[in-house]
Amino acid sequence: MDSDERKIQRASSVPTGFLGLPDKIRINIYKRVLVVAHPLYLFQDRGSQTVESFAPERPPRWLALLYTNRQVHDEASIVLYGSNHFTFMDTANRQGGLLQSFFNCIGSSNAGLLSHLCINFPLAENGKGQSGTVMLGEDDLYSLRLLKEYCAGLTTLETLIYSRNSARLINAGDNDSEFIREALSQIDTQLKAISSLKKVIVRYYDGTPTPLVVELMQGLGWVILRGR
Repeated sequence: MDSDERKIQRASSVPTGFLGLPDKIRINIYKRVLVVAHPLYLFQDRGSQTVESFAPERPPRWLALLYTNRQVHDEASIVLYGSNHFTFMDTANRQGGLLQSFFNCIGSSNAGLLSHLCINFPLAENGKGQSGTVMLGEDDLYSLRLLKEYCAGLTTLETLIYSRNSARLINAGDNDSEFIREALSQIDTQLKAISSLKKVIVRYYDGTPTPLVVELMQGLGWVILRGR
């Protein structure tokens, strides 16, 4: 019996009609209706608290099942949030705000069901006025704290590297080696604080990682991929 079946059994009450179907059949129906083959892209307009979604292959009225009754809502939510991949599209260094708005929208219980998320790779920079120090950006630290606080079921975290957000991880030279080591070490420490996390994917959309960066990331157990 997989984890979805166990969760749905706990959510079940006295079965009638559709709810009288075996758990495996109900799970299969939920997955056919609610799980899409591509990521669900989430974004937020500047100044707005509303989180918008983009999913070109999403069926019409695909969330109607969630409004059938309480039990179906609870069961379908387990599949919707636990089996889909959610990608947060942030272009203004406000990823933490987007994450917080999304978690507020779906509620902490549903946030705890999320298993696969995709965010921008955390940005590291030299400490201001402190030669030789490396610091993670405030928004990235906030984002990682939110994942730790809300996402108790998160098992896979995908991070995206673009030239605009991580140029030093694309064009790293010999003089950057200490900076890169310290930056990746700090990021790894933050990720290890997310106790449920099993897999970290680093996906390069621009450029190619240098051998040093590849060696260090793979040494941390991260998976490195190119594009999509």
